[in-house]
Amino acid sequence: MKYFKYLLAVLFFSQTVVFANLNDVVIGNIEYDWINKKELEKEAIISEVHDILFEKDVSKIKGFRKELKGKTKDKSHWDNYIAASSGYKEFNGKNISAFYFKNQKNIYMYALQDKKDLSKIYYYDALGHLKYVDNVLGEYPDYPYSAYQYRVSGKLISAVYYASKDTQYLFTPKGDFKGVWYKHNLYDRDSKVILTRTTY
Repeated sequence: MKYFKYLLAVLFFSQTVVFANLNDVVIGNIEYDWINKKELEKEAIISEVHDILFEKDVSKIKGFRKELKGKTKDKSHWDNYIAASSGYKEFNGKNISAFYFKNQKNIYMYALQDKKDLSKIYYYDALGHLKYVDNVLGEYPDYPYSAYQYRVSGKLISAVYYASKDTQYLFTPKGDFKGVWYKHNLYDRDSKVILTRTTY
């Protein structure tokens, strides 16, 4: 009888551990190989991430233009443009990155993030005009965190859940699942590659 109770306790404990690990994969730490997941597992994760991103109404920010006062034109445009084009990652107290069209040498956009305020990323075109703003929520730069990209009008463009450096989930402004980036590739629900990036 003693042996039976001991065996029962061991079995119960091992099952609890298995369920806890399954829970971590599906909900807590959403980091896995998308290609090998079954449809039900994918749908559960998509649903969970959707609920995280769209818990509140994020479709539009009222008075966004007022919030952006002094930011709609980059006052240090030329310096920032040259720094981004030269491959700088940091410049004048800001994180900076450049965006290129494929096979072209000149940048078409650059992003600035004040190191004192990591909750905002400003995207400027080559002439220094503000095009988009990312609102970053969570423990950035630690994972996971969420980012919402808005037009200058305050209208949502996309919502992204950054589960890890390798894995990000994209949703449309209406909350529809667009795909999951895993390293260089963007996969749809059926695990088909729909886009490849070179900036990973």
